Amino acid sequence: MNIQLRKITATEAVVESLKERIRSYEFGPGEKLPSEQALLKEYDVSRLTLREALAKLAAWGVILVRHGKGAFVSESISIPALNNALIPMFPNQNSDRMTDLVEARNMIESEIAGKVAKKRNDADIQELQTLLIYDTRKITSAEKFAERDYAFHMALASIAGNVFLFSMYQALYTQIRSFLVQYAKSVMDWEKALDRHTPILKAIIDRDRGKARFLAREHAGICASYIHKYKDQAD
Repeated sequence: MNIQLRKITATEAVVESLKERIRSYEFGPGEKLPSEQALLKEYDVSRLTLREALAKLAAWGVILVRHGKGAFVSESISIPALNNALIPMFPNQNSDRMTDLVEARNMIESEIAGKVAKKRNDADIQELQTLLIYDTRKITSAEKFAERDYAFHMALASIAGNVFLFSMYQALYTQIRSFLVQYAKSVMDWEKALDRHTPILKAIIDRDRGKARFLAREHAGICASYIHKYKDQAD
């Protein structure tokens, strides 16, 4: 019998490496991880890959990411618990969980968008505009589209400057990424799908907090409608 081994992504490789370093007490509970620049040099990966890895560890409660201060190993981390498998609540397997996820995203993302509309600066706008540039050389699969889409929302969460909103959004990483992969598979035009963020960004540029909140609140629901339609056609 031939057993197929799962090929892991660069993100998963970084996650496993950092887990092992924490497990071996290279970084103990409450200690700060190396800076983003140091980790990028150590692992030789993209900034997006590293941030995805840190987001996954944060979602599991292994680390805490403090805006402007860096990432820290959770003070309450149980080292043996790092060996346990974590079971994500995949929304693609349960329609009720899909609805709950959309509701959670709408609530969190609307507040994030409102805060960003109030405090954004020119550098923030440039970063967000760059993330909405569609590049066929980089967005080559549903998974790559999901990475770009999530990166835009993570940038908003970071710019908002509220450590708790940022942490809550990070905690939904596994579910949101699964949702976005499904969304990418359900739409024909990824460029148009990415462009659906543009009205949110325009409201942020205009400092229209109410409109930014409203558009962000509606966004996940619109994406979910494409997933439901795609599933109905498949059935």
